[in-house]
Amino acid sequence: MKFNILLLYLGLLYGSSVYAAPEDLFLQAKDFTKNTLSSFQLTLGLDAVDEKIDIFDIRKTNSLKDNNTGDYRGAHLAAEYQFNPEWKLEGAYWYREINYYQSTNIINSLLLGIHYSPSLEIDKNNKLSFRASIGKNEADELSKLTRTKLNERTFEQINIHGPQDLKFQIDSIFSHKISQMNQINIFTSLGYSQVKVKNLDIKAKFNNCLIDITVDSSNQFTGDLAIPCSIGNMLITQFNVSGNANEYGMNIQKDFNYDSYYASVGGSWNWRYLNFESQLAYQYQYLWRNDIDDRISNFSNQTIRDNHSLGGKFSYDFTPKITAFIKGELYQHNFVGHIPFLYNTFTAPYLNRRYGIATIGITINNF
Repeated sequence: MKFNILLLYLGLLYGSSVYAAPEDLFLQAKDFTKNTLSSFQLTLGLDAVDEKIDIFDIRKTNSLKDNNTGDYRGAHLAAEYQFNPEWKLEGAYWYREINYYQSTNIINSLLLGIHYSPSLEIDKNNKLSFRASIGKNEADELSKLTRTKLNERTFEQINIHGPQDLKFQIDSIFSHKISQMNQINIFTSLGYSQVKVKNLDIKAKFNNCLIDITVDSSNQFTGDLAIPCSIGNMLITQFNVSGNANEYGMNIQKDFNYDSYYASVGGSWNWRYLNFESQLAYQYQYLWRNDIDDRISNFSNQTIRDNHSLGGKFSYDFTPKITAFIKGELYQHNFVGHIPFLYNTFTAPYLNRRYGIATIGITINNF
């Protein structure tokens, strides 16, 4: 998908929300730079990236032939509620549309979390907090309508049905007030994710005839002739195949259904002047996956075991209750680690590219 460093510049130039969770990049135990406290926050953001935003034509460095490849349209709604001085709930929903050549893939994401900030007798300029969260990404279908090579086999088209992942994560967050205008935040995370798909539809050639193939959850496939074809001087109008997908170098239980563990560490810096606040952030994540990376290596493809993320957030408080923002996030390796089910034996060779998202939105406090 698309390489778009411009989005980071947008975040640095324009702004963002004071709302920290659920974006891991901007986690903070407390915002020391803001004088007013809020027990409830509601955030609505519009997320996007396209050719118009990429004014420096950075995508050309990736040799993308289709200008719409990697276009992102979406929105998210997030809320947090401080129901106790030590406890806070959060929830968020994302709607995502991502173009890949001739197809548009729709992904829905959910997150629920709880924060615990113990009342420790430590310096008043320090705050420690912990978060436990559960997240889910799912789609009805993911499509790749262009040719893909896997283990010396060529597939004309791939449709993955019912992809989803479930994530469990624990975070520790520490915030330190440097001055009235500055603070730093340090956070670490440990997590587990489980990726599953229902089945696959594939177009592939068999004896020079194009076949529609379905691979079920037990790795068995059946196929029918997609269009009439010729074998020698004979016109073929009906052709059926069946067998085990291992014949095509594929194992649905290892290539698409897998568990993984991950760890991350990062930090950010907040700076405030009157009603204006900025936050610059960085995160590093490393992943350990079962089976799938070994299979990708066996296919002579490069695995992606980590990701670097950069973010810039700036916000402006129009009133004590209303904050407008724009932000930018940049990922070294696409959505690796952020949307786990996007990583499989087919997609791994194409995810080793930078990707970014720009967001504009509003946060309402105690309405």
